Amino acid sequence: MEQKEIPDIVLIYPDDCPDKFIEDEIKDFNTTNLNLKIQKVEKDAYMAFEWVVPTAFGVYILKPYFDSFLKEAGKDHYLLLKSGLKKIVEKGKHIKARFITARESTKKLSENYNQSIVVSIELQTKNNRHIKLLFDNELEKSDWEDAIDQLLDLVIENYESFPNDKLSKNINDRIENNRHIVYGVINPKTKKVEFFDDRKLCEKYK
Repeated sequence: MEQKEIPDIVLIYPDDCPDKFIEDEIKDFNTTNLNLKIQKVEKDAYMAFEWVVPTAFGVYILKPYFDSFLKEAGKDHYLLLKSGLKKIVEKGKHIKARFITARESTKKLSENYNQSIVVSIELQTKNNRHIKLLFDNELEKSDWEDAIDQLLDLVIENYESFPNDKLSKNINDRIENNRHIVYGVINPKTKKVEFFDDRKLCEKYK
């Protein structure tokens, strides 16, 4: 895929989500020159959940947003984006969802897994790492919103100061393989975002 074909932001919705609902949800941060893509996913894609799952609604903020669009649009759009993300993520507090798995795969599901299977946010860093922010169902909406602020601010610093930024150091100290996706999980006590790879997250919820 050529650089020009990579969108700034991709939004994932279930295939039965009304277009009008999507338009209303994103109108506050969708603007001229923002390469925003909407992708609808069939429900069957979520019928074989394992212990870490794709969420029904997802936001992917990719490198072009930070490298080019945000530099042109400035801080104002960054604040609009934060507000828009919080609006999207709020669905995780209102929509009820449950795990569905094949009969022979029931042991793949963790009974201790308490992260939302409704919403998540994924961001691409300066050095092409992908960080997926998960949202603890047992925490308050305000904790979710603070986590969005935390991670976005860290990613902005990452683009401005890489490789000497806090996010890179934090990930390098905790994640062994740079090919793995990085999961951001809100610590329920400190309310700070902590980072895990597949193995460490699996150990956390086994």
